Amino acid sequence: MGQVTLGSLFDGIGGFPYAASFYGVRTLWASEVMEDCISATRRHFPQMCHTGDITKLHGGRLPPVDIITFGSPCQGLSLAGKRRGFLDERSGLFLEAVRVIYEMKEATDGKYPRFALWENVPGALSSAGGRDFKAVLEALTESEVPMPRSGKWANAGMVRSGGADLAWCVYDAQYFGTAQRRRRVFLVTDFGGRCAGEILFNPKSLRGYFEAGGTPWQGVSAFGGEDAEKAGGGHDADTGELTGWDIAEGDVYCIAGNTIGRKPENGGHGICCQQELSYTLTTVDRHVVIAPVRAEGRGRTYAARRLTPLECERLQGFPDDWTRYRHDGRQIGDTRRYEMLGNSIAVPCAAYIMQGMCHVLKKDKE
Repeated sequence: MGQVTLGSLFDGIGGFPYAASFYGVRTLWASEVMEDCISATRRHFPQMCHTGDITKLHGGRLPPVDIITFGSPCQGLSLAGKRRGFLDERSGLFLEAVRVIYEMKEATDGKYPRFALWENVPGALSSAGGRDFKAVLEALTESEVPMPRSGKWANAGMVRSGGADLAWCVYDAQYFGTAQRRRRVFLVTDFGGRCAGEILFNPKSLRGYFEAGGTPWQGVSAFGGEDAEKAGGGHDADTGELTGWDIAEGDVYCIAGNTIGRKPENGGHGICCQQELSYTLTTVDRHVVIAPVRAEGRGRTYAARRLTPLECERLQGFPDDWTRYRHDGRQIGDTRRYEMLGNSIAVPCAAYIMQGMCHVLKKDKE
């Protein structure tokens, strides 16, 4: 049986390759431009080829792979940003990923890749009045996709065309065993069958992830259909809404608004008190937990402290010290580690999807 292979665009610190490794997937190549990210992933995946800037790649010249993953930059799509959508050159890099995918398909007579997996902020559903997400659907399916009658894209849905089967869903990391609220859109495109919905919506366990070293928080609630809407509904991290939950038997609370790069002028918040929002995991140096201090006869008072990079790694589902060292053994500074982790994915969410894709691919390869 042939081994399932993966290529990672906008690779960052290797979140998708790490999630894929639980199921025996081999990542052949990765595209990334940040030097510290490249060096950290060289340490963890020494056999993985680094291909550099996506704008200089041609998909037909890359080694063909079964799966291509890409979490393209989201700054132009975020609700807390300027919402320029694909007019923002960073978010517009999405189209470079689509180009690479279709160049590979053309060079392999449509055989590779079988799947594409895209991740982004929930604001991708509404930026530019929903027109950006319409462009995403049309680019990946090479078909015309009408806007919903409501004018708003739902948190989960499907599109089928002659050449692609596509499904998307908003996942919240807290329902996948992590101690943080982090809502992200995950979109699967199946270029060779009708399995996208099965992969995203059918309940399955994450036993393989936890056997590989992941640590469950309150157990995994993998979901689909109506449960997915319940899990994702009611709160949106991009709005800067106050949320909190118990992550250590009642002793520590997180107050979270996990979005990327929120400076105060772009909707960020400082540390005031437990009634106001403070970051847990972002790419700026504002990482806070609120720890209750019990005083006899006086209830609880609160003291704030920053999360450490190690705690951020655990919140995202990475092994301890994943971002601490470069491949040559030199340490990476805390500020850069916060940035690298804030830009990455919640690994259990990706592992849930990888499990579904691998199940389909391994059946095909038998």
